[in-house]
Amino acid sequence: MLSTHAKGLLITAAGVLIISPDGLLTRLIETDHWTMIFWRALLVSFGMWLMVSLINPNRVWQRYLTVRGPGLLMVASYALGTVSFVYAITHTSVANTLIILSSTPLFAALIGRVMLQEKIQPRTLLAISLVAIGIAAIASGSASSGNAALLGDLAAILGSFFLACGFSLVRRFPRISVLSAISCSGLLTALLVLPLASPLNITQADFGYLLLMGLYVVPVGTALMYLGPRYIPAAEVGLLLLLESILGPIWVWLVFAENPGVHTLVGGAIILSTLTLNTVWALRFQRVKAPA
Repeated sequence: MLSTHAKGLLITAAGVLIISPDGLLTRLIETDHWTMIFWRALLVSFGMWLMVSLINPNRVWQRYLTVRGPGLLMVASYALGTVSFVYAITHTSVANTLIILSSTPLFAALIGRVMLQEKIQPRTLLAISLVAIGIAAIASGSASSGNAALLGDLAAILGSFFLACGFSLVRRFPRISVLSAISCSGLLTALLVLPLASPLNITQADFGYLLLMGLYVVPVGTALMYLGPRYIPAAEVGLLLLLESILGPIWVWLVFAENPGVHTLVGGAIILSTLTLNTVWALRFQRVKAPA
């Protein structure tokens, strides 16, 4: 019989593993990014509705009713995060996008200081400074590749910020159903980009990738990653989430042989090692403090 802790580790790891090919699927789709955003958002909205229906079969409508007031800010944050993610991954490398997005917890710490009046630990301030150096190293490599790659990196930074806003709102208003908010954000995103998209101008292969992404990879992976933290500390969740930044570029490298470049490797090493050490330190602090 699995312990509660082992169950949490397996659930979270499964979520990370399922969602890790998201970048590869996005890269495989050949349609323009506005059409991709439209179908991705619409299908994710439906996929999240299915997850809410499976988890709360008798309270689906009640879960969606929680997305009011501050929940609308959460919807807007996830909608902007989706647009930023797809733009980033279609204009810069998958490695750049996922490594920069891994800095989301540090953005959340800064936002938490403003929104929740939470004190930022000195080690977190040091981590933020080192991550900024790592992002600068990645951006310097993109600058030599052209403006498009640099704009992609900027979009990834914006995506990290918007996701951090969403996470901070989840902590500030825990009664809001996260999966319902993501479902609503998908619908909102699809409506916003519809004038710029060509929904009917899409191949069967692209639509197949979008179905896999929208109905399985994103909703199931996201649901598991939000379910796992119920059983394990947040610091352990943070460590497992870093795996996506490693696995995502590997899938793309296996299919497209996409070379991230020296700047991305150096910047990524700085960012991922900093986040890992910061998370391990937080986990150690939690374990030392628990007996007291």
